[in-house]
Amino acid sequence: MLQLRDTQRAFAEAIAEGKYHAATAAMAADGLALRSVALYRRLIRNNYRQALAITYPVLLRFVGGCYFDILARGYLKAYPSISGDLFCYGQSLPTFLYELQGPSLLAELARLEWACHEVYQAADSPPLSQDRLQAVASVNPSQVTFHLHPASRLLSFPVPVHRVWQALQPDTSADIVVELPLPEKETGIVVTRGDGKVQVTPLARADYLLLEAMSRGVDAASVEQMAIESEPEFDSARFMTTVLSLHVIAGLSVEQGV
Repeated sequence: MLQLRDTQRAFAEAIAEGKYHAATAAMAADGLALRSVALYRRLIRNNYRQALAITYPVLLRFVGGCYFDILARGYLKAYPSISGDLFCYGQSLPTFLYELQGPSLLAELARLEWACHEVYQAADSPPLSQDRLQAVASVNPSQVTFHLHPASRLLSFPVPVHRVWQALQPDTSADIVVELPLPEKETGIVVTRGDGKVQVTPLARADYLLLEAMSRGVDAASVEQMAIESEPEFDSARFMTTVLSLHVIAGLSVEQGV
C-alpha cells in the first residue's frame, strides 16, 4: 500500500509523463482507474496547452499549431507545474527553448512574450509626472534615484526580435514582411502598458543603457555623466521627454528630501 506522498508523486508522474501503472495500482484493481487517469491527463494537458497559448500567442502564430502542441507536451514533461496558479506556468518556456538548442529566435521571442505577459498582469501605478520631475530640479542630482514602473520591463536582445512580435499582432497589416534571419544587432526593448494594451518599443542604444541604469538605482548625476561619456552632444531633455512619454518610470527618491 503506497503512502499518500508516494501516491501523489505517482499520480503526478501519470499526468506529466503517462506512467500510469503505479498510480492506478493504488486506486483500483480494475480498468476504470486507468481510463479515469488517462482522461484526466488529457484534460490537464489541454489546460496547460491553452495556458501556454494564451501567454505566448505570437510564438503560436509563428511556429503553427502542430509544432506548438509538441512544444507544449515537451514543456509539461520537462517543467511540470508546481502551482495551481496558471499565471506562472509558462515562466520557464524561454529556458526550455534554449535547452532544446533549436533556433534561438524562438527562445528570444518567448522571452519577450513572457515580459509582455508580466506587464499585462502587473499592478497599476501612476507614472512619474513632469511636475514631480520639475520639483526636484534644484536638488543635487547625486541624491536623486528613479524607480521603474511595475508595469514595465527592460530587455536586451542580440537581434531585433520586436520586428517579429509586431508583425504577428492581430491588427497588423498582412502586407508587413519581416525578412529572416534577423540581422545580428544588439537591441534594447522597453515593454509598457497603456490603455489596457501592452506596447513594445525599441530604444536607441544610448537611451536603453541609461534607462537600464536608472532602473538599477543609479543616481541622476551618474546617469548624466554616462550620457555625456557615451555621446558628448547627448540631448538630456529629449531623453527625459522620451522616458516620461513611455511611462516607464513610476517615481523618484531624494536622499535628503526636497
